[in-house]
Amino acid sequence: MTVSVLHSDDDLPAPAAPPLRKGGRPTAARKEAIDMAILAAGREQFLACGFDATSMEAVALAAGTAKGTLYSRYPTKEALLRAVVADRLEAWQADAAARSGPIPSDLKQALHHLAHTILDSLLSEEIHAFQRVLTSSADQDGKLARVLHEVGHRTAIAALAETIVRGTGNFAAPPRDPTRVAEMLMAMLTGWYDAHARVREVTLEEAKAYADHAVDVIFQGRAAW
Repeated sequence: MTVSVLHSDDDLPAPAAPPLRKGGRPTAARKEAIDMAILAAGREQFLACGFDATSMEAVALAAGTAKGTLYSRYPTKEALLRAVVADRLEAWQADAAARSGPIPSDLKQALHHLAHTILDSLLSEEIHAFQRVLTSSADQDGKLARVLHEVGHRTAIAALAETIVRGTGNFAAPPRDPTRVAEMLMAMLTGWYDAHARVREVTLEEAKAYADHAVDVIFQGRAAW
């Protein structure tokens, strides 16, 4: 899981893919441009219309590409949503890294860093918008909820677990289950945020203060890792 605020250009139309040159195969640059145009158009359509009302035809039109090209990359609307969320997750992480710098090498400082990033992302208006897309759809079998869970939540847990493994390499007894420790910290962060955000606005300052306390509690329990 997972995580930046909307920028001033977010309401601009998605950039159309550049036209294909006659008599030639698509270049790597054009393929990348098509991918970027599709993801931007998908994001624009999902956030503006919701998942159910968004059609693949509308996405292809907004991206300036053929429907066949879109379907060859993303055979279903769920697959497109997964790619859009993954793309935005990468952008949110890059944004957070630019604001807070690289992950420290010290384990405790690294956990503080990641905990801040996670709660920072939960405060993002764009993430709230994607959550509204999922909750407003007729997601009877839970497919869309799993998209956000797998692409966002599980990614954050994997980053925490990897940090724990890397930071405990010189421990006399390595953690028995670093993923479980990561899940505990993630549950503390998301559980606290969800409980408070339902009834009031949560500030970044108090979120970071809670994140620091949560990391301290988890870190003091190292003997149980």
